[in-house]
Amino acid sequence: MGGPKKEENPPGGGPTSLFILTEDNPIRKYTRFIIEWPPFEYAVLLTIIANCVVLALEEHLPGGDKTVLAQKLEKTEAYFLCIFCVEASLKILALGLVLHKHSYLRNIWNIMDFFVVVTGFMTQYPQIGPEVDLRTLRAIRVLRPLKLVSGIPSLQVVLKSIIKAMAPLLQIGLLVLFAIVIFAIIGLEFYSGALHKTCYSLEDPNKLVKEGESETPCNTDNSTEKAAGSFVCNNTTSMCLEKWDGPNSGITSFDNIGFAMLTVFQCITMEGWTSILYWTNDALGSAFNWIYFVPLIVIGSFFMLNLVLGVLSGEFAKEREKVENRQEFLKLRRQQQLERELNGYVEWICKAEEVILAEERTTEEEKMHIMEARRRNAAKRKKLKSLGKSKSTDTEEEEAEEDYGDDGYLKTRSKPQGSCTGFWRAEKRFRFWIRHTVKTQWFYWFVIVLVFLNTVCVAVEHYGQPSFLTEFLYYAEFIFLGLFMSEMFIKMYALGPRIYFESSFNRFDCVVISGSIFEVIWSEVKGGSFGLSVLRALRLLRIFKVTKYWSSLRNLVISLLNSMRSIISLLFLLFLFILIFALLGMQLFGGQFNLPGGTPETNFNTFPIALLTVFQILTGEDWNEVMYQGIISQGGAQKGMIYSIYFIVLVLFGNYTLLNVFLAIAVDNLANAQELTAAEEEQVEEDKEKQLQELEKEMEALQADGVHVENGDGAVAPSKAKGKKKEEEKKEEEEVTEGPKPMLPYSSMFILSPTNP
Repeated sequence: MGGPKKEENPPGGGPTSLFILTEDNPIRKYTRFIIEWPPFEYAVLLTIIANCVVLALEEHLPGGDKTVLAQKLEKTEAYFLCIFCVEASLKILALGLVLHKHSYLRNIWNIMDFFVVVTGFMTQYPQIGPEVDLRTLRAIRVLRPLKLVSGIPSLQVVLKSIIKAMAPLLQIGLLVLFAIVIFAIIGLEFYSGALHKTCYSLEDPNKLVKEGESETPCNTDNSTEKAAGSFVCNNTTSMCLEKWDGPNSGITSFDNIGFAMLTVFQCITMEGWTSILYWTNDALGSAFNWIYFVPLIVIGSFFMLNLVLGVLSGEFAKEREKVENRQEFLKLRRQQQLERELNGYVEWICKAEEVILAEERTTEEEKMHIMEARRRNAAKRKKLKSLGKSKSTDTEEEEAEEDYGDDGYLKTRSKPQGSCTGFWRAEKRFRFWIRHTVKTQWFYWFVIVLVFLNTVCVAVEHYGQPSFLTEFLYYAEFIFLGLFMSEMFIKMYALGPRIYFESSFNRFDCVVISGSIFEVIWSEVKGGSFGLSVLRALRLLRIFKVTKYWSSLRNLVISLLNSMRSIISLLFLLFLFILIFALLGMQLFGGQFNLPGGTPETNFNTFPIALLTVFQILTGEDWNEVMYQGIISQGGAQKGMIYSIYFIVLVLFGNYTLLNVFLAIAVDNLANAQELTAAEEEQVEEDKEKQLQELEKEMEALQADGVHVENGDGAVAPSKAKGKKKEEEKKEEEEVTEGPKPMLPYSSMFILSPTNP
């Protein structure tokens, strides 16, 4: 840490840096040491987080006004810019600028940094001319949080999966764009200029006449000339004139290819497409309009945009296969190695035993060594069997019992003496009988029914309930608590505290019951409730013990738990995406949503509201309305159409890419769970076959020795097998000799007798 690292040809080394500093130059060595020093990286990440906090604290007011806090925060921009400039300068000195491999501008994150720093300097000169305001370039600084990705490895994995999927996603994007262009050109032919007619007042030709809450496109004001299904103005009060901007201040239209493509894209996202359909119906009539809109939704929305999910799930499956194959290979290799060692070990022991035991001079000590080796052999076999197998919650108790043995609980007690022997024997028998009862099916279902009834009692409580119900529920609370406590103590007595607490379900039960006791005492002493009684409804989770018998559900839960790391990384990436777009929205639209009807609920004036607005757009709900407000706030259809790119990118990358990655992970988990289930079924079949083969071998060996083999029911095994064969042969004969079925002795339809020809 005290000086530069002595490395031969480090990855950052190039011929010279900026044509001046050679690899051995002390300045270059020290700058490389600084940029590779971990605290330097952490300091840069902390500066980025601080910059995000400063950007989030800004509050945007109408007319470009600023709060006192915003004015103070604006002064910090120069300091942040200075820090990022120093970081970029150090990296350029250490790595070189662009000409050789591993230089500064050969890394995508560094390109982004360089761009942000350069545009940051440009914003320090507020205005070149009346039309060019370079302050809008300040919006680019919101890209800084993206550097957080380069500092978190698990995020890079998720991002790499998405980037790898970019090539096929780009192909689908081009396909969707091709479809949008085709439908936009068709729309341009059919609907160009069609949405500019609306009803104007006869008294004042400049006053719009609204139909309901808003203006409606019209076809004509003469009912004899109207097209079928179109809207006609009331000719006594209004006339149909072609001088209206159009719906949504002229943003929704097919007047040129740009407007038409935006309108088609909105229809493909299935948000507000019905309004456009009805407007075109009002303007041109409804006879053939559906022929355009139905294929647009089917091809564009149902088919093409859902291809994105297919591509993402395919990429995730590929990545999972790579990882799985690696893991499976390592697991298999480890198992094979263990088996080889075991086989060699067993072979050596057998030979040693044969030699040593054959000699009469073998001492007791040597025989003890042989027994020790046998024990080790048994331990290795056990280890091999348990390799790769996981415990289920239900088998924990049973395995613990096997480990401790039936006398495991009694080992802690001193051995009874004299007259007490009979009592302890009876107590042990009684405890074993309770243990057997606790494990029966009826006891399990009895507890489940109790839990269900308790949940019903908690659920029926309601506002304004009669006094008798309140009293009944009050006493029922104590009854259920008593029953659950009894169940807990019975199980604890039967299994012993140590084995009882081995099971995670039992630990959960104990915590819930303890909480319920505390709550009952608290409500009696102090009054009021902690709400912990609801926790007893969570005892219904005990029904998940059924997963022991329902393997597919168990495997699905296991797969989901295994993919939690990917999901958490993806959630962080999604949060970063929302954060960047919220900050960008504040820079572009902060304090601008000043519409005639007031400031709408969805705006970008403060950071919390901006976050919520971006999240709403991601869910696809009313995103088009927010876009209309954004375009109108920036000068309407004439000047503000460029701002629609913000909303289109947000919908495409957020809604159709990032949110579809969640679906891809879910689909992947489902496939994984099915594979696990299939593998388990195969294993069960293999085990059955092995057991049958071993049984047959034992039978053959015994028969070869001339031993009379009997089964547990007293029947001789070979004769039983012969009996089975005879039965099968009889069945086959019956199947072969099947002829026409005999006529039933009843009438058909109450008319035709069995003898009727």
